[in-house]
Amino acid sequence: MATLFSNLGYNYSDPHGDITDFSSDTIDHMKALPSIIEDWQTEDIATSNTGGYNQNPLSAISTSIAVSANAIKNVVSTIVTYTNIGVSNVMANVANSSNNLITAATNFKDHTDRVSGVVNYSDAVEANPADTTIISTKPFKDTIKGFSKLLMYVIYQTDGITNTSIMYGSQTSLFTGPEMNVYYNTISTYANTINSSITFTPNAESSLTLTQANTINTSINQAITFMDTRRTHDETFYTNMKTMVSDYQETRQFSNMGESETNLVNNYTGSSKILTRIN
Repeated sequence: MATLFSNLGYNYSDPHGDITDFSSDTIDHMKALPSIIEDWQTEDIATSNTGGYNQNPLSAISTSIAVSANAIKNVVSTIVTYTNIGVSNVMANVANSSNNLITAATNFKDHTDRVSGVVNYSDAVEANPADTTIISTKPFKDTIKGFSKLLMYVIYQTDGITNTSIMYGSQTSLFTGPEMNVYYNTISTYANTINSSITFTPNAESSLTLTQANTINTSINQAITFMDTRRTHDETFYTNMKTMVSDYQETRQFSNMGESETNLVNNYTGSSKILTRIN
């Protein structure tokens, strides 16, 4: 098994005997501790092979949806006229909605990168130090953990919740693979459908029916709504968790107070509100 001490670069001969051995009691105590590192962790640390442990299961499909949306936008931009009445207005909406779908899919991928741990909080802050929105409002896998662990115990005691909804409430987007694949399988056909409807007589004219045009527009907007809904749910849940933890900590200061602190609150610093609560 790999060792770690040599990686620290220790190089001191200790000519004055200042580096002393632990006492037998200290050694016995350290031996009695449960293991805090596994063999694979030792190996990865020793070989500087840490990182890359997380993947975003929605990365590829989010990108594919954005690519399909871009293809739709591009092919629509080539059409000059439409054969059927009313299609022109709907396809103008399709051009806008396909552009919005690119934005929604990109935002969704960025979000799932964060909540899956592919992008962690410290790296995001370092890369975007001036972006207070990312720093203060966006959930990350590593920041979700602390809040959800505390609330899991608190809400079990208050509400009896015995499932993982609190742990995963800021990461529901990660579970949407089946729905995302359905949206992709539908939307990915639209660029070809539109392109196949175009003839040059002499300008690019599309023979799409109004039904086809409405179906395309509706499907695109449904995909946008789905991704935006899941992403904003996760972000809102995370914000609510942070607020609740802050509120809990505000009230927690008055639990298990010692004699002197109780005296101080009861006789000097406590408002009528808190005195009613604790007494």
